[in-house]
Amino acid sequence: MKKSTLIVIGCLISVFAFQAFTTRHQPEWKNLKILPQDISKDGLDSVMHQFTASLGVKCNYCHAGNPAEHRMDFASDEKPEKQIARKMMLMSIDINKNHFQQMADMMKKDDDKMAVSTDTAAVSYMLKYVTCYTCHHGEAHPKNKPPMMNHMPPPPPPAPAQNNQ
Repeated sequence: MKKSTLIVIGCLISVFAFQAFTTRHQPEWKNLKILPQDISKDGLDSVMHQFTASLGVKCNYCHAGNPAEHRMDFASDEKPEKQIARKMMLMSIDINKNHFQQMADMMKKDDDKMAVSTDTAAVSYMLKYVTCYTCHHGEAHPKNKPPMMNHMPPPPPPAPAQNNQ
């Protein structure tokens, strides 16, 4: 009985010792600066598809190609558009977090299903209110002029006549 107890204790100590010296899983992604390192492939693909659809572009708009390997170098910061995208992501996160949180709190009181997480590491938080599409509408460079009106607005109604008698 003493031998079996010692063997069990020895096994447990071995498991804890091996676990202490094993390296943790390294992130799969290189050079993520805004998105969380532990984002899933589906989560990352979802964000990137949101960008391409919102700007009407393809991956090579922000990501540099690697001609030697005939593939995209997603980790490269060679293209300035990638830095611009990062700044725009930070801007959207800031707007959503600092200007729409009160709206989210009000909605939470009304309906718990519509609550917004304040965890900026959550990808879904970045896509709640203000998104790339909010300004870009499928254009790489958003228009900064309002659309032309096809007709003239109606004239204001005449002011009521004042009777000074």
